[in-house]
Amino acid sequence: MQKLWWIGVVSLALSACGDDKKPEANQANNTIGENNVTNNATNGSTNNANTSNNATNGSTNGSTNSGTNNVTTFAELTYHNTIRPMLEANCVSCHKLGSIGPFPLTDYDSVASLGELISTTVEAGTMPPWPPDETCGDFRNPKHLSPDQILKIREWTDNGKPEGDPSEYRAPAGLTAVDLGTPDYVADIGTDYEPNPAGDRIDDYHCFAIPTSFGVDKYLSSYETKPGNISTVHHMLFWAADASEASKIAMLEAEDETTPGWDCFGGNRVDDVKGMLGAWVPGTSGIQYGDNRGIKIAKDAYIIVQIHYNTLNNTNPDRTKIEMHFTQGTPAEKLAMYPMPMQDLYVPAGEANGYAKLDVTLPIPAKVYGVFPHMHRLGTRIRVTTSKGSNDACLVDVPQWDFNWQNIYLYNEPLDVPLGTKITLECWYDNSPANQPQGQMPRDVRWGEGTYDEMCLNYFVVKDLGINF
Repeated sequence: MQKLWWIGVVSLALSACGDDKKPEANQANNTIGENNVTNNATNGSTNNANTSNNATNGSTNGSTNSGTNNVTTFAELTYHNTIRPMLEANCVSCHKLGSIGPFPLTDYDSVASLGELISTTVEAGTMPPWPPDETCGDFRNPKHLSPDQILKIREWTDNGKPEGDPSEYRAPAGLTAVDLGTPDYVADIGTDYEPNPAGDRIDDYHCFAIPTSFGVDKYLSSYETKPGNISTVHHMLFWAADASEASKIAMLEAEDETTPGWDCFGGNRVDDVKGMLGAWVPGTSGIQYGDNRGIKIAKDAYIIVQIHYNTLNNTNPDRTKIEMHFTQGTPAEKLAMYPMPMQDLYVPAGEANGYAKLDVTLPIPAKVYGVFPHMHRLGTRIRVTTSKGSNDACLVDVPQWDFNWQNIYLYNEPLDVPLGTKITLECWYDNSPANQPQGQMPRDVRWGEGTYDEMCLNYFVVKDLGINF
């Protein structure tokens, strides 16, 4: 059987963020300290990384989001008839208890107390953050406010922030659910884990195995991750593993009987992982693949959860949970996630315009449902494009990369990518002295799992290719 490029990609990045055979220099670099990315959520209301991009989006895409953000005209503009649906469509997925937003925007009192701050940040274009360039990719549920909506928020604030009648509230249209509802299953790591990095590192990659007994195969259609300690959880990935891996999992768990799970700095270390189910990174809210779309979880699978803890802020316990929702029976569209990593990555110390590029040609056709671009702190831009003959397309472009605002971006309609198409992943970096965390000196940066290493990576949500890895 011809070796598909996906297999080559997978062999390079089994867990997207791992390689057991890392250069010693990379591991040593993980001892340098910085504030955990999620602790910087308080910058959300003042973060200007996406100011110009979001300001442009807001002025040019009001009509694009009209189905989601349209509100009925009332005699008096109030919280319930106008402001609430706007915030639910664009803000509340992050600004709710337990999510990355530094304060909730889920009730009148909370919103009214922050009326002036909300008005100021939406007028500046810093909120809501929507990193992708709108000319690249037709994504589901973009988060923007039109100029008219921004004016309405200002008018409401200046007019005393009236609450209005709750009966006038109309939920926003589209898949913008603030709450995905009661989950079908909660993947709970099962313990209050206290991060404990090896040696003098600040990064603790730890894996947990959650046994299931569904009785029948399930297909994951949506999920929401609830980090237990958002100030230390840097990111989370999760997979399904066959029950045949039980002995391997038991061996890994027995390596250190004083702590649950096992150390997994270089990948999840389970041999037969059927594919990624999803991820959580700063900025990610509930992920909805679709009612009749899903990623398979075998009837007796283990859910393998890998959590990257950055312990600079604290080592307080974490108990992350993933609230999972399944399709009714076998879905019409079976999905999978495959990574495309540029692991031969090198950004010299002091380089303000670092650049990395990876080209891969598809030996088979693919149907792409979404993308998940990823870099670390020094990243400034990431883009994925395709080309075949004279046909060029842009899959995703994040022109002002901000680690604090990442997501799995799903298309309104899947993209058919024909055999022979070249896929290009490009990443840009600023490794100059002015862009160093905690005032540290620039150093040569390579691919690595540590907070201060770098990545150039995109995951594709695609029609299941039937490849086990």
